[in-house]
Amino acid sequence: DEKAIDVKYIDGPFKYLSNAWRFEPADGGCNVCFFIDYEFKSRILGAVMGAMFDRAFRMFSEAFEKRADVIYGV
Repeated sequence: DEKAIDVKYIDGPFKYLSNAWRFEPADGGCNVCFFIDYEFKSRILGAVMGAMFDRAFRMFSEAFEKRADVIYGV
């Protein structure tokens, strides 16, 4: 689908990781929906890294919005 990006998780420290972007037409541009869900294989790693990952994903989406504003002047 040209209006979506689905990320496939292959291997690493997660039990699962699901990540999707959806781009929906809107007046004068588009709405972007970002979804992420994950669980670490190790509960200890999840406890240590979970809050950091949540913060990192928020920063990632904010950076995307700022860059779109620079490029498209939204």
